[in-house]
Amino acid sequence: MRYTEPILKKNMTPEEEISFNILNFISTIHLNGDDFIESVYDSKFFGDLPMSFSKKSGQVVGIITAEVKGKIRRYVFNDQGYENLDELLRGLEDIKAGRCNIGGISGLQ
Repeated sequence: MRYTEPILKKNMTPEEEISFNILNFISTIHLNGDDFIESVYDSKFFGDLPMSFSKKSGQVVGIITAEVKGKIRRYVFNDQGYENLDELLRGLEDIKAGRCNIGGISGLQ
């Protein structure tokens, strides 16, 4: 069964819709054959879930913002995927504070 985008998005949570939009954006990068590192992105989505995609030429990652019920969610992305920026920063703080043990190494020196 094939779904059109409006029908599919109607049954999504905000987080699922964010993921859907980001993955569609990344798919478009591949479909256009863009050289990700050299490309510039400054795209904005409007509507129920406002989002922006920004990246300057030469940068290896871009920034995505999504507004959900007045709160901003931030993500980093490249042509291979994306991560929640705030979760990455919390993980870094955990490592710096010695609350995280990765591969037998805890904390940062």
